[in-house]
Amino acid sequence: MLAGRLKLEQWDHSVGQWILRLNFLHRHCPELGLPPITEEDRRLLVEQVCHGASSYKEIRDKPVKSLVQGWLNAAQRHLLDRHAPERLELANGQRPKVAYDAANPPHIALRIQELYDVHQTPKVAQGRVPVAVHILAPSRRPVQVTQDLANFWKEHYPRLKQELQRRYPKHEWR
Repeated sequence: MLAGRLKLEQWDHSVGQWILRLNFLHRHCPELGLPPITEEDRRLLVEQVCHGASSYKEIRDKPVKSLVQGWLNAAQRHLLDRHAPERLELANGQRPKVAYDAANPPHIALRIQELYDVHQTPKVAQGRVPVAVHILAPSRRPVQVTQDLANFWKEHYPRLKQELQRRYPKHEWR
């Protein structure tokens, strides 16, 4: 398990994202006092999952998310959900999922039409970190990445709109 040869099926993307969110918030808002999960801590968590098991079959599908989330108390989990949310609420009502990454700023990906009426770049970590917005064509292909939506709408959108309007004439263009 620790050597990476066996896989805990329940240690999935959502568990990895939860850990990335926690470590991100620890880095950007240290005053919140949230304890990060280091590689050593991951090993300890895996050991807890495996404790008492005598075969891989016993641990393969064992739930791990609640164990990992137990790293924080309820008040700390509330801070995590508030300042490094899984989803953002945008001005137009859209609720995109936020992807966290250890090496890059968190990002969301939406089609251009899903960003209409959103002029301000969303921020996380108590408003300290702008979220990168991956702007997609109607085909879901990336056309732009920005951390400045106001500038995108003013400077880049008019040119992109002309180009995309020709390719996707059946879609709404404002």
